[in-house]
Amino acid sequence: MSLKNIEDYEDLVIKICPNESEGDIVELGGLVIMLPKQPNKKAIFGNNKKVQMWEREKLPEELRRIKSMDDWAEMPKEFRQRFQPYIEEEFRRRKEGFWFYNDGEPTYITGRHYMTLQWTKFDVGYPNYLSFQRDIFLHMAACEADPRCVGQLYTKCRRSGYTNICSSVLLDESTQVKDKLLGIQSKTGKDAQENIFMKKLVAMFRSYPFFFKPIQDGTTNPRMELAFREPSKRITKKNKTSQVGDALNTVVNWKNTTNNAYDGEKLHMLYLDEAGKWERPADIREAWRIQRTCLIVGRRIIGKALVGSTVNPMDKGGKEYKNIWEDSNPMERNQNGRTRSGLYRLFIPAYDALEGFFDKYGNSIIDDPEQPIDGLDFDIITQGSKTYLKNEREALVHDASELNEVIRQFAFSEDEAFRDSIDGSLFNVGKIYEQVNHNDSLFPNPVVAGNFVWKNGEKDTEVVFSPDPSGRFKVAWMPPPELRNQKKVERGKRIPPHTHMGCGGVDSYDLDSTVDGRGSKGSLHLYNKFNMEHPSNMFVVEYASRPPLAKIFYEDVLMSAVFYGYPILIENNKYGIARHFEQRGYDGYLMDRPKHLMSANAKVNVKTKGIPSNSVDVIQAHAHAIEAYIHDNVGLNRETGEAGNMYFNKTLEDWIGFKINDRTKFDLTISSGLALLAAQKIKQKKKDSKFDEKTFFRRYKVRG
Repeated sequence: MSLKNIEDYEDLVIKICPNESEGDIVELGGLVIMLPKQPNKKAIFGNNKKVQMWEREKLPEELRRIKSMDDWAEMPKEFRQRFQPYIEEEFRRRKEGFWFYNDGEPTYITGRHYMTLQWTKFDVGYPNYLSFQRDIFLHMAACEADPRCVGQLYTKCRRSGYTNICSSVLLDESTQVKDKLLGIQSKTGKDAQENIFMKKLVAMFRSYPFFFKPIQDGTTNPRMELAFREPSKRITKKNKTSQVGDALNTVVNWKNTTNNAYDGEKLHMLYLDEAGKWERPADIREAWRIQRTCLIVGRRIIGKALVGSTVNPMDKGGKEYKNIWEDSNPMERNQNGRTRSGLYRLFIPAYDALEGFFDKYGNSIIDDPEQPIDGLDFDIITQGSKTYLKNEREALVHDASELNEVIRQFAFSEDEAFRDSIDGSLFNVGKIYEQVNHNDSLFPNPVVAGNFVWKNGEKDTEVVFSPDPSGRFKVAWMPPPELRNQKKVERGKRIPPHTHMGCGGVDSYDLDSTVDGRGSKGSLHLYNKFNMEHPSNMFVVEYASRPPLAKIFYEDVLMSAVFYGYPILIENNKYGIARHFEQRGYDGYLMDRPKHLMSANAKVNVKTKGIPSNSVDVIQAHAHAIEAYIHDNVGLNRETGEAGNMYFNKTLEDWIGFKINDRTKFDLTISSGLALLAAQKIKQKKKDSKFDEKTFFRRYKVRG
């Protein structure tokens, strides 16, 4: 297994064949994976059958009574010679994988997948072949084969079987490697011990055939560790010391849910179960930061991780898990070829993994079939999984909270998987999700990613937009060419020419980097005011990024303001961006504090750039502006049935989680609210300086 350069692929292709053969290429989760070379027809299982599908082969009856390698050693030589080829073939399949015909198609499964299907007994029996699980195993094999990767991160729907898969993989690995430590953690220590270690891993081991069972120390039903060590004394039935095989000296154990559980140890494999559900004081992001050091020595990766979960609400472990997810995109690597987390992420939609919607070959029935299909469980399938799930959602349309939970647990997309709970939300989440669903249905999507740059790299000339899928800007509307880059000068100062058309809001930062290398992102929104010629009351630009230098962010904001000709409202405690605009001669593009946002005691002639971020009046006005905008412009219009034109899902999702007493984490909410404040012209009444969130805003957690 190795990496290879192949024409037409920018990144290296991951070869997963243990024998280095080269076959077809598949793409999963952003990875380009090369399968083993397809063998000749005679070497593919099921080539002579009319009905071709996965079938588990039972252990030969003569071998079923053999419980250990000691029993095997005592069998007659002729007996052992007769079954030795069978055992050797099983070891070959374990290593190299297995080819079989599935509905006429030659299908490859990895050695780990084969061991799971053929030899790993779950609590409900031996598993069926399911096509979506094949993708999980192929992706897992690529993560193991790639020397740049520390492991797999799988965001799943409920009951996708990932816990069983990972338990099977841990067992498979632990029973064939020497002098290694394999670990398990879950959302609680009890879950790790009882639900994974004892009920799954240990039970699976007991069902293994004797030839896959190494020498074991301890009881047959261990509670703390499964240890493949040499016992202090091994005695056969004939009271002779056993000499069959060498002990692996490998251990599988579990740890309580603490951030530093395996700190200081060298791990060969680590399974982090339900990583999206770790609640404080446990922190999956901090735990992973520590645990990954157990899998890396210097620059060399010595172990692999399996991390998977459905996702809790953001305040119950979901946010920390989401941070790891965002850091695990294989399309975003550092100079060493690694993702920020070291993991490679994988998401499979719920409709591809839903129980009860697999044909007899294990293929997902997603769309409604033209004719009834024989299901895996001998039932008849007349409906596709996607239709079924949509019907379930439709039935909950008047119960916003329950609908949101169903969508999150049975997600169609990554965005749905990371939806936050709507209970206690400051804004009308029902309308926001209506807008998100509408945006997801649009084709083509009106939002284009890219960057604003100076033409030919010459500053203060003309700004142009350069489309780029990984660009920092998201643009939903552009002014016509004749309105772009217009210049206006008053009293020798550059000023924005289109203040009547639109404005912008910025949540800035002053430091180039932070201790953890993450920090808040710089965010920007440009907004079209009401007008008769162009799209009105509409956010037209979204920006959320943290370039390596703050000056890059400042210049990005400046270029967008010049391109549109819009003024920008900032918070007046962010000096860096104000200084940059002044030094570049564009301070006229920064708005003074709007009069309607001045304190009643402020002097009329006082002009300051931006607004204070800690003013109670401003905080209240900021939240009110977003609340009013959502009410008027977001979601479905009940009279017309038309959806709003707020196309930026990241901002919509930021609004959902917004906490008015913890505003610093919500960059996009801050900048979008500032843009709305900048667009206001009406002087607001003075608010009571004593602010109480609970009484000031209604909550949107009721049904409907």
